[in-house]
Amino acid sequence: MITSIGGLPLSIYMPFVMTFAPFVGYAAIFLVLGFIMVRFGWARSRGVLPASYCRGRFLTENEKSFLQALELALGGHYRVFAQVRLAELVDVEAGVDAARRQIALNKIFGKSVDFVLCNRQTFDPIAVIEVDDRTHLLTHRKERDVFVNAVFAQAGLPVVRVPASRAYSALRIREMLVCAGLDG
Repeated sequence: MITSIGGLPLSIYMPFVMTFAPFVGYAAIFLVLGFIMVRFGWARSRGVLPASYCRGRFLTENEKSFLQALELALGGHYRVFAQVRLAELVDVEAGVDAARRQIALNKIFGKSVDFVLCNRQTFDPIAVIEVDDRTHLLTHRKERDVFVNAVFAQAGLPVVRVPASRAYSALRIREMLVCAGLDG
């Protein structure tokens, strides 16, 4: 058994140990908690957010340009909504077993369309508009477009595909809408 440290009896150290022992224990606990908080990001995010967020872009400049021309073409007959998720527009029909339903929902989650035209009074969707830029030439985008077209065809919602352009004509957009069966 140890009876001395550095030639001095342990009884000399006892008042010091008794005074600071609880603080040493608390310090050790805080050190461990601090390490855990830093390791798992809790200190940075205050336990709520996994990272710092900043404002993202809502519409590209091209989409903004198209939207302005589209609103002119519509003349107030429809409401236009931008960047709408497919899951807000379509659902899986009743009667599908739970596993197939989840597979079908997973295929539409995370996908959105550029614009949705809705009835001005009822807000019911009337048509979907996709502005196809050069990314729609990529294989995975072509596959996505085929899938999106099939989903909306099945749901009875027309898709109007507009080639991306540097500038848009309200008159040309109105013609496209009429060709798609909308009165513009």
